[in-house]
Amino acid sequence: MRERAIEVLIVPMHEAMHPSFRWLSRGAKMTRGYAIKVLDREPVLVTYPMEREEAAGTGLEVRLANEFGHDRIFQAAASPSAAYAELFTNLLREIGVRESVAFFGNLPLQLYLGIVEAMEQRGWRIHRSNGEDLIQLARKRKEAWEIDAIRSVGERTRQVVDGVRAMLRECEAGTAMTIGDLKRFVSLEIARLGMIEDHETILSQGRDAGVPHSRGDATAPVRASVPLVLDIFPADKTSGYFFDMTRTFCIGPVPDELRTLHADVLAAFTLARDTMRPGVEAKAYQRMVCEFFEAKGYPTTLSTPATLTGYVHGLGHGVGLEIHEKPSFAQEDRIEAGDVVTIEPGLYFPDRELGVRIEDTFVVGEDGVESLCEGGYELDC
Repeated sequence: MRERAIEVLIVPMHEAMHPSFRWLSRGAKMTRGYAIKVLDREPVLVTYPMEREEAAGTGLEVRLANEFGHDRIFQAAASPSAAYAELFTNLLREIGVRESVAFFGNLPLQLYLGIVEAMEQRGWRIHRSNGEDLIQLARKRKEAWEIDAIRSVGERTRQVVDGVRAMLRECEAGTAMTIGDLKRFVSLEIARLGMIEDHETILSQGRDAGVPHSRGDATAPVRASVPLVLDIFPADKTSGYFFDMTRTFCIGPVPDELRTLHADVLAAFTLARDTMRPGVEAKAYQRMVCEFFEAKGYPTTLSTPATLTGYVHGLGHGVGLEIHEKPSFAQEDRIEAGDVVTIEPGLYFPDRELGVRIEDTFVVGEDGVESLCEGGYELDC
């Protein structure tokens, strides 16, 4: 904030929890309000009477919107944007902010464009960036308690994956089941273990496994001798922290081509895991894995950006209160100690009914990375 000459950040909350507000407010379970962060001060939560106790439970200072004339302002204002501009002006003046303001978070664009204009007319200097999200930058390197929270989700995620592996062994022994049966098990286990399925789990086989984010055909029976990709990314119901894990399985006789693909993906995964160090641009590892695969004859996005076969996506991403957050392996982000990242190379050939991906979530230390879960990478169940 100091480097950017920002006096205050405002992160509004509009009816849905989102990561920037959750992080700054220490997980306040509010449906509406504002986290106000003044330079060199603890955040203040501005909320409404119905949720004052939830806000107070964070230990932060709490103020009520009505202290700043909320009802009077919104009854008399010419537009919602003008009303919010007056409300924010009142509360910022009250807490001693005089000049510059920045807004971050998941904001209703049409509303906040108007608020910015109305506040500038009132003499405020509104921070504008090139797309940089200051809250995301602050969240990038995790504290010890955040790493513990992610590790906890990882342990429970591994339990779900082990359960899928056990079901596939039953299938291999002759029990008939569908992809939908496996998905129902995953959903029930995620809920039982105190997590939520923020988006539908990826569980696909054969040709679908060759399209990285295909959710698969729930009605299809589980088949032998084709890859089955399970990509699972639940969040803890209380803390909101995510975990991301992918395994590729095969029941019955494993075709030689699939076994070779799996071995090559595991080798790329191991190469990235064992060489990753803080201080290096994340995209350097993406390039390294592309070059590894190309040396083995696979197409990649390095030489063929539009390819739909071979290695078709990025090596990984940050994980935290969002399933995809900084660092990005496609931008100028640098790997730093305290980052939590995935490593997830894959190879895909849908027309040959082949797709393999292996993924774990790691915390970056001074000397390398440490997995935040345990569990093997075997293709066989």
